[in-house]
Amino acid sequence: MRFIGRVADEATDTSATVILVKEAEKEVCSEEIVLIENGGEKKIGSVIGVLRRGLGKNELLNISRYRPDIAYMKYGGEPSGSREVFSFNISIIGSVDEGKIRANRRIIAPRSPVYLFDENENPLEKYIAPSAKRLGWLDAHLDGHPSWKVPADAQYIPYHVGVFGATGTGKSWFTRHVLIPFYMNNGYKVIVLDWSGEDYSPYFESVHISEIAQDELSIMEYFSKITEGFGRNDNVKDAFDEYVMGWEEKVRGREPSSVYEELKKFVYNHLEEIKRDDWRNSALRAANRVFRRLKPEHITPLMGTMHVEKLIERKENPIVVDMSGFSSNSKLSFFLSLSSELQRMMIGGMDLKMALVIDEAPQYCPFKPEGMQIETTEAIKNLAALGRKHDLNLTLIAQGIAGEIGINAAVRRNLNTNFYGRLHPLDAAGEGGAKDWLGPFGITPEYLLNLEDGRFYFAGIMNPSPIPLLITFEVR
Repeated sequence: MRFIGRVADEATDTSATVILVKEAEKEVCSEEIVLIENGGEKKIGSVIGVLRRGLGKNELLNISRYRPDIAYMKYGGEPSGSREVFSFNISIIGSVDEGKIRANRRIIAPRSPVYLFDENENPLEKYIAPSAKRLGWLDAHLDGHPSWKVPADAQYIPYHVGVFGATGTGKSWFTRHVLIPFYMNNGYKVIVLDWSGEDYSPYFESVHISEIAQDELSIMEYFSKITEGFGRNDNVKDAFDEYVMGWEEKVRGREPSSVYEELKKFVYNHLEEIKRDDWRNSALRAANRVFRRLKPEHITPLMGTMHVEKLIERKENPIVVDMSGFSSNSKLSFFLSLSSELQRMMIGGMDLKMALVIDEAPQYCPFKPEGMQIETTEAIKNLAALGRKHDLNLTLIAQGIAGEIGINAAVRRNLNTNFYGRLHPLDAAGEGGAKDWLGPFGITPEYLLNLEDGRFYFAGIMNPSPIPLLITFEVR
């Protein structure tokens, strides 16, 4: 370890400031992990912390007062650096107690020496990893230290995960190369819903959404959204409901246009049997409106014959569902079928040992859900509640945390581990965004707006460190 400075005044049990020794400012950077020998010569314990919010001060260059040094500088001179002081805030991880990190409850004494770890002294492995209940390792490392692998507590995988960052930050790369292998290494089966079909499907064996059968309730909800509630006519709805019964056998081996024509003929024949003229005429007008909206191409996403149960039972890991080429309602309808089956399994008492990775999560559970999103948001909330007890992990991937580009607040509250990449500007100061989540740990929105691609703050219950750590990864 290398001595880099001493603790300044106004230190508390949760934070401190280190004044750097001469020349240390040229080497020491923010996000480094340091050791504080609390009490100095009269040592009362060791404390681990993270350097954040560096500050350089020179009282001779205080712009609120006119000084000779400022006048000298105005005319091109270089002022004295004799009164310069460099410091960092230290966010306290905890005190070292029997080789583990515990909450620090002692005031950190001013003048206590602060040390920087050498590359061969991995504090993550030595001090932080032993705090995990079921230790696992992410294929990632602390930023700036390629040999310092990042520990994670696999006990909390079913407590759900969020991955956030603006476009281009590497969210899908991070999920593919770090999270999915971590889940699989800890015995989880992984299902990935690839909204665009471009982020995961090219890299793994995939199943296209068109191959998968949807349950009859999801099909009815799908038709309802397209037709605006079946033209708001119960007789038309009843006709659709009757035809949808046994849907899988009706579509097997046929073309969508053929199924469409048969459905249309069935509905009109059903309505012609209504005895009261005014009811029949009203229903026929509603059916005309319905079939002006419903087209043969809307049947195409419903032609799959692979049961969702068979999808879940497939042997490959991960299972990637390519959702490209279909409308949002088609994708949401499939998700309702999948979530319904997962809920059925958990309510039946099964422990799933499964991770469901949902790319483009705001498409399913946005800030203000509308239409089918109301059902999918509710389904995600139900899966999250059941999943904690039945070993189902939800991993939600989104550009933003809150607001228009984020996910629903009720869903977000279920995410107990989060990885934060570079912020979208809309998230910088919005209520419920990264400022609220990371500000208490000394991480500013300004820093998050400029975070390099591939860097993520690891925060939450799966992190054995109570303080978020800046991690990165390499593509192998």
